[in-house]
Amino acid sequence: MPSARARAGKPSSRPNPFWYVARLQMSQAQARAPRPDLRSELTLEETLRVMDVAREMREQRQAAEEMFHRDDMRKALRDKLMRTARLSGDSVTEQEIDAAIDQYMETRYTYEDPKAGFKNFMAHCWVWRDRILFSLAGLAATAGGLWYFFG
Repeated sequence: MPSARARAGKPSSRPNPFWYVARLQMSQAQARAPRPDLRSELTLEETLRVMDVAREMREQRQAAEEMFHRDDMRKALRDKLMRTARLSGDSVTEQEIDAAIDQYMETRYTYEDPKAGFKNFMAHCWVWRDRILFSLAGLAATAGGLWYFFG
C-alpha cells in the first residue's frame, strides 16, 4: 500500500529503486555503444576535394546535356529555315541549309580583331582615359614647374 505522502501527490523522500536500475542500464548501454572515430570524419581539404569531384561531374553532365541540346537546336533551326524558305519562295535544299548551319556553328564562338580605324582608336582612348588624363596632368605639372622655376 502506498504511503500517505505518495497518495497526496507529494514526492517520497525515499528514492525509487527502479530509477537507479534504469539509470545504470542506460550508462552501461552508452559505455557499450561505439564511439565515433574522429579520424573517420573528413577534413576540410578532403571535403573540398569531394566537392570538386561533384562539381566536375555536374559540369560534365551539363556538357553532355548541351551536346544533346545542340542537336535539337540544329534540327529546330533547319526546320525554321526550311519553313522560311518555303514562305519566301526560295528553292533551297536541305543540304544547302545544313551547310549554312555548319558554317554558322563553326564561326559562332570565334573572335576576330576589330578593324583598325578612328572608332577603334577612340574606344581604346575611352578605356585608357584615366591613365591618359593622369599622364597629361603629370606632363602639365612638370611643364608648369619648369616654367615657374626657370622661366
